Amino acid sequence: MNIRTRIFIIVLSTLSIGIICSFIVAERDLTNRLETQILSELQKQGNLILTEASSDPDFFNKTLKIRTDNYSQATNSRITFINSLGEVIADSDLKDSGLAGLDNHFNRPEVIQASQEGIGWSRRFSETLQTDMLYFAIKAGNHENAYYVRISVPYNYFSSVFDSLNNSVLLIAVVALIVAILASILAGNYTRDNLIELESVASNLAKKKYKKKELKALPINRGDEIGSVARTISAISTNLKDQISILAKQRDQFGNVLDDIGQGIMVFDKNGVVTYANDESHNILNVESLVNLTLDEIPSKPIKLLFDQAGKKGKFAMEFEIDSIGENRWILAQMNRSKSTGEKILVLHDETQLRHLDSMRRDFISNLSHELRTPVSVIKANSETLLDGALDSKEDATTFSSAILHNADRLTEMVNSLIDLSRIEYGELKFNSEYLVLRNEIHKIIERFLPVLKKKNINIEFDYSSNLKVFTDQSALERVLNNFIDNAIKYSNSNSTIIIKVRKKKSHARIAITDEGIGIDDLEKKHVFSRFYRTAKARAESTQGSGLGLAITKHLVNQMHGEVGVVSNQDVGSTFWFTVPLTKKDFN
Repeated sequence: MNIRTRIFIIVLSTLSIGIICSFIVAERDLTNRLETQILSELQKQGNLILTEASSDPDFFNKTLKIRTDNYSQATNSRITFINSLGEVIADSDLKDSGLAGLDNHFNRPEVIQASQEGIGWSRRFSETLQTDMLYFAIKAGNHENAYYVRISVPYNYFSSVFDSLNNSVLLIAVVALIVAILASILAGNYTRDNLIELESVASNLAKKKYKKKELKALPINRGDEIGSVARTISAISTNLKDQISILAKQRDQFGNVLDDIGQGIMVFDKNGVVTYANDESHNILNVESLVNLTLDEIPSKPIKLLFDQAGKKGKFAMEFEIDSIGENRWILAQMNRSKSTGEKILVLHDETQLRHLDSMRRDFISNLSHELRTPVSVIKANSETLLDGALDSKEDATTFSSAILHNADRLTEMVNSLIDLSRIEYGELKFNSEYLVLRNEIHKIIERFLPVLKKKNINIEFDYSSNLKVFTDQSALERVLNNFIDNAIKYSNSNSTIIIKVRKKKSHARIAITDEGIGIDDLEKKHVFSRFYRTAKARAESTQGSGLGLAITKHLVNQMHGEVGVVSNQDVGSTFWFTVPLTKKDFN
C-alpha cells in the first residue's frame, strides 16, 4: 500500500468521522433548539390563556368548550383543560360527550412535573391521535382549586427538518469523497518529497556518536521512506532516551535531597506564585498543597513581607511565629532572589524545638539553683554555728551535725538522681530485658513498704491472681514501681487505701496505682513529669523530695518502650499509670 492510498484512506476516514460527528451534534443541537423554541412558544400561549382565565370569573362556564376550540384554531395546537383530580374538563380535539371515556390525566408526565414545578413537558405517542406529540402543561389556581392547561403539537415537524439535514449530509459526503481523492494525490506527492529530504537530514544526525540499538516500537523493517526515517529516529531517540533518563535520575535525586533536607524549600515566580514546594514546607505551614498558590492565599502573612523585602534587597531573613494546634511554632525564614531567573527561593527552618530546648535549659539551671540553695544554705549556716562555739556543747553539736548530714544526704541523692537521669537520656543505662511475672515484681515492692504502710495504717489492694508476663528490665521495672508506690504512700492520708490494678491492653500491660491523697490540679498534670517540678500542695505540706523522681520514671518507661501518664480528680486522689510490652516483638 503506497503513501497516496494511505493518505486517501486517512483523509476519507477523517472526513467521514468528522461528518458523522457533526451530524450527530447538529441533530442533537437542532432538536434541543427546536424543542426549546416550541416549548417557549407553548408557554407563552399557555400564559395568555391563564391570563384570560384569571381575569374572567365566568371562564369555566358552559362556553369553556367554545373557548378551547377558539384557542386551538388560533394557535394551531391541541388545547386541554384538566382539573385538580386529573379529569379532562375540555379538549379541543374531542367533544364534551367523549371526555367521560378518557383516562385520568394526573399520571401524565407533563402533568406530574407541572404539579411539582408549575410547568412540565414530555414527548410521547398519543393513543388518541395516533401520532408523536409534544405536550406542555401549566399549573394554575391555588392548592384547593388547582387546574392545568395542556397545549400539544405534533412532532412530525422535526422529521421534515431532519430529512432536510440528511440530504445536506449526503451532499457533503459526496464532496468529501472528491476532496479525499484530490488531497491524497497532492499530499502523497508532497509527503514523499518531504520524507526523502527528512531522511537525508536524519541520516546525517545518525552518523554521529549517538548510535544505539534500534527502537522496536518504530516500523524500522519497512522498505519505504517511512521505514528509513524510523530507523534514523530510532538512533536519535535511543540517545535522547538515555539523556532524559540521566536528567530524570538527577532530578529525582535533587528532589529527594530537598524533601529530606529537614528544611522547607519554596520557589516563587516574579508574580509571587508558588512554583515548587517540598514536603517539609507543607508540614511547617500546615498546608496540604502550596504549588500555584499566590502570596495572598498562603496562610502565613510574614511570607509576603519576605517576598517584598527580597525583591528590594535581594536577600531578607526574619523570624516569625505560626499559630498551631496545641502550641505555636517559631520559624526562621530567609528568602533570596535569583539573579538569573528573577525567582525567589524561600528557606524555612522550624526552630520551635530549639527554643523549647533553650527554655528547658534555662528552667533546669533555675530549678537546680533553687533546689541546691536550700541544703547548701543549711549546711553553711550549721557549720558557721558550730565554728562559732556550738562545738563546745555536745547536744548542740549533735543537732547541727545531724542537720549537716541530712542536707548532705539530700545533695548526694539529688546529684545521683541527676546522674541517673542523664545516663537514661543519653542511652548509657543498659537494659537487660527478660520475661517477668508482673504480680511477683509488684508483690516484692509492696513487701518493702510494709513497715511504712503499717505505721500510717494504709491498706494496699492488689489482685495477685494474674499470671501476666512482661518483657522488660527487672531493675528498671522495680525502680518505676518503687517510685509510684512510694509517692502514693507519701501523699496519702492515714487510714486510706491504695489500689493497684493490672490490665492487658493489646500488646502491653497497663499498671495503675491509685491513691486517696491530695490530688493534682488539671493545670499541673502536664508538668508533674518535668525535672524539679513539685505540685503546689506538695510544697505547701513540706513533703521532702527533689522533684526528679517522676522525671526519671518517665524516661525509664520510655526506655522500656512504654507510656506513662496520670489521671487525677482534684482533692480525691490520683492515678499514676504506665505500660510495659508483653513480648520482645512489641518493642516499637
